[in-house]
Amino acid sequence: PNLRIREMKTRWGVCNRSNLTITLNSNLIKYDIEKLDYVIIHELSHLVHFNHSKEFWNLVNKYCPNYKRIRKELRD
Repeated sequence: PNLRIREMKTRWGVCNRSNLTITLNSNLIKYDIEKLDYVIIHELSHLVHFNHSKEFWNLVNKYCPNYKRIRKELRD
């Protein structure tokens, strides 16, 4: 996929399957690599499951077992 980085106000990342582009929020630079990895894994998982189904979260968990804690930290 192509990668774009831009400032976003409400999202950490976006996956556009129609043009195979993943956009990451430029503010992620302020966070540690664990959180950046999670967002990248999350968006790449959307290339396989374009939803937030159980299968999607199982795929995220496979590559990022601590995703629940990381998501909570990103929300705080």
